[in-house]
This record gives sequence, structure tokens and C-alpha cells, in this order.
Amino acid sequence: MRICFPHKPSSQGGPGTFQNNLESFLKKNHCEIIYPQSRLKPDLIFVVAGTRKVLWLLIMKLRGVKIIHRLDGMNWKYKLEKISYYEKFKQIIQNFLIFIIRNYLSDFIVYQSNFVKEWWEKEFGKKSNSSIIVNGSSFHNHPRIDYLFDEAATLTCVEGSIQNDLVTNKILSKLNSECININGIKGIEIFGNHSQLNDISVYENINFRGSKKRTEMLDALTEKKRIFVLLELNPPCPNSMIEALCLGIPCVGFNSGSFDELLKGAGISLPYDSDVWKLEPPNLNCLIDAINNVVEDYENLSNKAFKIAKDYSLDTMCKNYFEIIQKQLR
Repeated sequence: MRICFPHKPSSQGGPGTFQNNLESFLKKNHCEIIYPQSRLKPDLIFVVAGTRKVLWLLIMKLRGVKIIHRLDGMNWKYKLEKISYYEKFKQIIQNFLIFIIRNYLSDFIVYQSNFVKEWWEKEFGKKSNSSIIVNGSSFHNHPRIDYLFDEAATLTCVEGSIQNDLVTNKILSKLNSECININGIKGIEIFGNHSQLNDISVYENINFRGSKKRTEMLDALTEKKRIFVLLELNPPCPNSMIEALCLGIPCVGFNSGSFDELLKGAGISLPYDSDVWKLEPPNLNCLIDAINNVVEDYENLSNKAFKIAKDYSLDTMCKNYFEIIQKQLR
């Protein structure tokens, strides 16, 4: 079975992690992994999010090659942010290309979450050949970390790239100014590319640790007791949150996107109480209250997180994708 991906996996970010994991699983199951430059005809093409190679996809489809499309969210903040016309145009084109693949070229669609499915269907209609497969993590079978539950925790945010929108900056400012006063919190660490932020020096109480390799993140997340705070707005299916839950790390965030869908009681979900789609700021005072509550109930919430880790099994996720691939080739 010859499976083609339009691009090699990126070195950072959720889509790259997913593709690396799926490729490894497929190879173990006697699949040959190729890319367009090989000029070999594949049995099936697997598109992760989007690609510029739409003409190539069309040619392959006309040659009878099946196409599976794994869908992420869409670009949406460009409508509200003050960014360059070039950047806006680029994001519009990215959305358009993904729309073309989804609506006209794909034989089967896999949504990362129910939130992603509802979002795409609301914007561009329903597609009958589809399913939902939530992301999995290799951390799901990691041994339980034996914390001293009465020791102080480090607030932790993990993003591929820290966004520079109004709401994210307000959340960072709130964490920076008030979390150092919470008993049971000993620091704030943020992992990810922070180059979009104008000036990180204004956040004197936040330790920006930059981007880490995938192999380094497990060590980073388990080196100390942590509470995970999700910064992303309308998250499609955040890998970083799933990884935290799999390690027994309670999560705090606002109930936008797929946050509630993934949390399953292993932390605190906060009402946004504003229109996130318009980038209206939420009630940030309840964020501090929630962190206080997690500190006080850490052991219980950590136990819940560790119990739901089985729901994010990497093996199960890959098997589900493999079954879809096999069905498409029958």
C-alpha cells in the first residue's frame, strides 16, 4: 500500500507531530510512504490540513487516486486584527485552498473534533463521507508522575506560536500581574515561538522558554508540578492540552473551541461571557479564581486527567485512521 503525503512533516507544531506519528504507524503496518517528488503513483493521498499542490491533487484524482483530508480549523482572526494586506491575503488564500480540497477533491474527511466539524459544516455545508478522530499522544501511557501534591505548581502554557491578538495579550498581562500572588503558584512558564509578541520584557514574571523539540517537551512538562493554561482561542484540537492531560496535568481555559470537548472534568472550564469570534475580552477575574481552585483541588483534578489519558491513545488514533485508509482502498 503506497500512501502519499503532499509534504514532509514539519519539524514543529501539531500537524507535524501528527504526521510523524501516523507515518511511523503506517510504516509498521507495511505501508510505503512517499511524497510528490518521488513521481510514483500512490494508492492514496493523505492531506494534513492544506497544501498549495491543488493542481497536483486534481491530476491524481483524475487518475483515480483516493484522497483523505484531515481538517483543522480555519484562519479567522485576520478579519479583526490590524495586520498587513499581504498577511490577510495569504490567510484568505489558505482558507480557499483548504475549502477547494474539502468540497471538491477529497473522498473522505476526518475532523479533529466535533467543534471543527460543526465549524466547517456551518461555513461550507455538510459532507457525507466524514468522521471525527480526536488527536492522540504518545504520552498517554506514561507512568504516573509522583508529585508532592502540597508543593507549589508552575503555571504552564504551550503553543506552537504565541499569538499577538488583544485577548491573548490581556490574558498574559493578567497572569503576569496577579498569579505571583496566588499561594501554591511558584512561577509561570510559556513554551513556543514568541516572536509575534511586541515586547516580552513587559511580562517580567513570565519565563518565556521558547520552542522545544518534540523529544524535549516530555522532559519539560514532567520536570516539575504544573497547571496547564490554554491561551489559544477557539482551539480546534490542541495537542499541547492533550499531552498535558495525558501526564495528569490539570487544565484551565475558556470554553471556546474544543476546550470543553477535551477537558472532561480534568480541570476548570471558564465561561467566555463575550463574543470570542469578535475578539471581545473575557472576564479575566474568573481566570485567577479558577487557578486558585485548581491549586486547592490539584490531586483530585490530576487523578481525573490521568484517568482520561486512555481516551487520547496514540495507538487508537492511528488505528482509526488506518481503518479509514483501508476502507477507501477496497
